Amino acid sequence: MDLNSPMGSQFPEWPSDSWVDPEAERNLLRQRLRRNRLGFSLLGLALVVASLSNLGHLIMIFRGQRLHLGAVLGLPYWDLVESSVIVFGSLLGVALLFGRWPDESWRRRSGLLLLMCLVDSVLWALEYAAELGLRDGKFDQHEWFRIALGTALGWSEFALMASLAGDTAADLGEPQAIDFAKAVRSLATTGAMVWFMFFYITTDWTWPVWPLRERRGWGPNGLMLYLGWMVLCSILCVQVTGLTLLAGRCCGRALREMAAEDRAADVLPSRSEAGWEELNRSSRPKRGA
Repeated sequence: MDLNSPMGSQFPEWPSDSWVDPEAERNLLRQRLRRNRLGFSLLGLALVVASLSNLGHLIMIFRGQRLHLGAVLGLPYWDLVESSVIVFGSLLGVALLFGRWPDESWRRRSGLLLLMCLVDSVLWALEYAAELGLRDGKFDQHEWFRIALGTALGWSEFALMASLAGDTAADLGEPQAIDFAKAVRSLATTGAMVWFMFFYITTDWTWPVWPLRERRGWGPNGLMLYLGWMVLCSILCVQVTGLTLLAGRCCGRALREMAAEDRAADVLPSRSEAGWEELNRSSRPKRGA
């Protein structure tokens, strides 16, 4: 008799997904944690460099110096090295994070962040094309637009980095990271609004509008907005750096806990471990001797 016929009882079908080996699933989780730890570590390293650069630039602004940090340090290629570490360190870190968690929302956010980092790498190549021997003068007239696009992407990247790092840290035992990530995203929104007002004031909107050009005189309003978004950017960069480093540390802690559980579950030790235990047991002094 057909058990699933209309006349008989309805039995549930077997699930379409094949049976998953718990050991294989645990190994897959371990691989994901390792890649996330490496990705957040690289991202944190790039953000540490960016934080120090922003703080140094802000200090020089308040001291009234208009020189670049590389000129102050006496390093002619400092800007190139610094931007390379920030751009490509972030790109490599986000590439390691992309698609490494089964959550669909994680994949969308990490994919969007990876796309933004790829755009940053293209903008970096256009900015340093002269140092790389690739500039032909074709993109010089779009310099103001290139700077504005890179800055606009930076605010969105900060929000996405904070979101991914906060979710990872919360899943691995740090629930307060969710609220911290929300505060960081709120600050990123505020900083983006301040920067947009600065961009609107300091852009020359006279005809022809394209290509976009910087207005010659900023005025006091433009200067105050510039200082405002630079301060917000520095604070935000430090906060996102802390979140990414926290997420990387949580991944490392989870890996250590998994290793401890594996050692505890290893009931049958290896021959070398058994011999070492027997040697230690025989070398212990007897009571009452």
